[in-house]
Amino acid sequence: MEHTVAIVGRPNVGKSALFNCLAGRDISLVFDRPGTTRDRLVTSARWDEHRLTLIDTGGIGVEDREGFADAIAHEVDLALAAATEIIFVVDAREGLTPLDQTVARHLRKSQRPVFVAANKVDGEKQAHLEGEFSQLGFKGVFPVSAAHRRGLDTLRNAIVSGWAEPAEEELVRPARPTRLAIVGRPNVGKSSLINTLISEPRAIVSPVAGTTRDAVDIAYTWRGEPFLFIDTAGMRQERRMQDELERAMTGRTAHTINRADVCILVVDASTGVTMQDKKIASLIQDAHAPCMIVVNKWDLAREQGDASRAKEREYYEQVQRDLFFLSYAPVLFLSALTGERIEGLLKTVGMIAKNRSYRFQTGPLNRVISRAMEKYAPPLVRGRRFKVLYAAQQAAKEGAREIPTLQLFVNSSELLTPAYERYLDLQLREAFELRGCPLRFILRGRTTGMRDKTRSQVKTHPVAKRREPRRVSKKT
Repeated sequence: MEHTVAIVGRPNVGKSALFNCLAGRDISLVFDRPGTTRDRLVTSARWDEHRLTLIDTGGIGVEDREGFADAIAHEVDLALAAATEIIFVVDAREGLTPLDQTVARHLRKSQRPVFVAANKVDGEKQAHLEGEFSQLGFKGVFPVSAAHRRGLDTLRNAIVSGWAEPAEEELVRPARPTRLAIVGRPNVGKSSLINTLISEPRAIVSPVAGTTRDAVDIAYTWRGEPFLFIDTAGMRQERRMQDELERAMTGRTAHTINRADVCILVVDASTGVTMQDKKIASLIQDAHAPCMIVVNKWDLAREQGDASRAKEREYYEQVQRDLFFLSYAPVLFLSALTGERIEGLLKTVGMIAKNRSYRFQTGPLNRVISRAMEKYAPPLVRGRRFKVLYAAQQAAKEGAREIPTLQLFVNSSELLTPAYERYLDLQLREAFELRGCPLRFILRGRTTGMRDKTRSQVKTHPVAKRREPRRVSKKT
């Protein structure tokens, strides 16, 4: 039996902090403000030999001036419907509140086993604060501290005590899904795009900018391939951030770019590529992440009579110019609202995921590089030309992002200019299937050691100073 444990409670009792502790990694955004969590966060976890699904939820009874209270309550109800066990988080320092009792009545209707986690019992002085919660009549009250990781084993053991021994197939580690980060400015349609992809209202959608506050992981299987969509908070310009919560949200999105296998940069067709889009694209470039660019809301262009093939081609070329440093990224025009061309996104993502593990044959690889250098010789740098003596593919290091990586044995790594590096990159892309993936060069020179250069990095090449002729004074 597959177990799903939902973590619920009123706002600001430490649900997200406890969720991170029980999951064993920092997933949910923790911030000292009621209502920080809005979406339903889902992750897989392992407690000893048991595999389970953990769900973090927004606070029940949150007072939200932006009108998200009903949407948060709906997400909580969905979590309770999917749960086999429930952890009811309360604040031991504040004691039993009327809102806790309201939540408890709601949980009794679910007819699921409920375990009360009396959080914020950080030391011996708070050791007996959980006593009054026993009157709720649930499976038990467990004093814990998410901040100091106290009492977690006792809570876990109580929950799994009634579980059957896992079957042999449950002990086998499942295939790792391809992680897809959906990133972009606020209100470009990231959450709507995910909901359309999985044909389910999984992420809260609202015209209010900044609706999504955390990185929401959503598992999905397409044609037998497991994917993990990561919906992220929209990234504002630094000067437009209103408080520390927005800065924390932006930091979480940047972290998501670093941990994703493929990034999907969403651009609003009605506004085109903005300066903030370019800044987000530069984060993808710096992370050396495989990427595709999605121009969303293309249906609005059709309503305006501008969705012709010629217009699309013109728009495509403009995107290519504005985001030239992501030239390897495919560009797709679609509408999350109508579902137009949505299947093309999944096909493109599948192609990029496949290209990440592309394997070069050494012979053809060296022939392509030799022909490229014969066709267009490298420029002279301090009287010398760059030469590739031999090229071979290098396997990705354990724990590193997998992208096509070539080790080039060269005469001197310092002689490779950025322009000629881009030329070699383009020649290799014409010969091999690398769409959507940056190409990394690791140069090993005869005398200068090893240097790692990734195609997406643009560096200024040092220019040799001209030596002025020495002036000799004439003696009279």
